[in-house]
Amino acid sequence: MVSASGKPRQTYSTDYAAAHGRFALIPAAYVFLIRADAGGEAGGDADVPRVLLQRRANTGYYDGWWAASAAGHVDQGETIVAAAAREAAEEIGVEIDPAELEPLTAMQRTAPTGLAVDERLDVFFAARSWRGIPTLLEGKASELRWFRLDDLPDDVVHHERAVLDALREGRLQPVSAFGFDEGEAMDASGRLPAAGGDAEASDTLAYGTASRGDVAELIAFWLIAGENDARPVDTLDAIARLIERDPDAVIVARRDGRIVGTVVAGYDGWRAHLYRLAVHPDARRAGIARELMRLAEERFRAFGVTRADAMVLEGNELGQSLWTSLGYAPQAEWRRWVRPL
Repeated sequence: MVSASGKPRQTYSTDYAAAHGRFALIPAAYVFLIRADAGGEAGGDADVPRVLLQRRANTGYYDGWWAASAAGHVDQGETIVAAAAREAAEEIGVEIDPAELEPLTAMQRTAPTGLAVDERLDVFFAARSWRGIPTLLEGKASELRWFRLDDLPDDVVHHERAVLDALREGRLQPVSAFGFDEGEAMDASGRLPAAGGDAEASDTLAYGTASRGDVAELIAFWLIAGENDARPVDTLDAIARLIERDPDAVIVARRDGRIVGTVVAGYDGWRAHLYRLAVHPDARRAGIARELMRLAEERFRAFGVTRADAMVLEGNELGQSLWTSLGYAPQAEWRRWVRPL
């Protein structure tokens, strides 16, 4: 593309990107199907709009709560409008002309976790015409149901409820924000988590190092909480050898005596390596990973270490967001080379 003067577009330099490109917002598109009629309901009020919501399931995030008719992340190279139309087709089987998508608000959203995965740009659309019958096509929801806009269910995902309430009350702004004011950053349980973690949960947390007696529990824990793709299978002997060689390498978090978090902080006398940073799914968003990393880095500093590296799978988006929030970044100049022995 060129300007009116014929000059081409410019791109940011590598140095500029390194200095200013660390913070990013994750874009997502949301679609609310809205109809004005009562849909044949007995005693229905045709003057009150209805909105189609789906009940989330099998995602690990707001399961059991009502959410937008369709929603999802924007793929690289895809426009936000195209993403909205695509998600509606993939999730509920309706075809929407992108030109008929009505922009509602672009919402910048955050949470008090400090994680990069919680920095979002959510763009909401209304669709008042479509082709096809809305039908659940994916396993991420258990039910589709029409609700009066003035009689929504109690459990609507917090930031999505904020949009629907503002739409109903006629106060929706083209650009909005959520999670920056106290009271807006509630998690799915309705609690407002503290920046340093859940204080109630922290009362029963204890941190320390694993012993040989923990080996079997560590393997069982990593099967649930760890990233197990593209790596050798853990064995009792291998973990026992690690603990015998370096008794302080495996740092664990325990809740009521049960392991709920780990990180392996290995030091070979030359370099410091981090592996197996994992938190049990039921214990996440409580600051456990951050505390484990603080202890790991404290261990490294005691050895005089000035740099640590971590192994993170390319496809592990959640893990990459966590490592980014902790101040780590990929080193493009190097690639890991391996050979089975």
